[in-house]
Amino acid sequence: MATPMHRLIARRQAEANKQHVRCQKCLEFGHWTYECTGKRKYLHRPSRTAELKKALKEKENRLLLQQRSFFPPRVYQHWRNQCRKKGQEKKV
Repeated sequence: MATPMHRLIARRQAEANKQHVRCQKCLEFGHWTYECTGKRKYLHRPSRTAELKKALKEKENRLLLQQRSFFPPRVYQHWRNQCRKKGQEKKV
């Protein structure tokens, strides 16, 4: 069972640790959400779909850069044209 002295020590430690606590309402440090007197701030975040599309596009760009650095420019253009022709044949 906690004695009054233990409660006092725990309260002081909690107050000291508040410096590192971020309020989820106003996004500022130093107090808990239930103690907040500020207004809620709007924080724009991209949707998960947008993040996934961006990551996919970056991955494709990295692969293209790797392929370009692997092949000499003429070989890369020939390879790219061959891939396009094969893709067009499948569509027809």
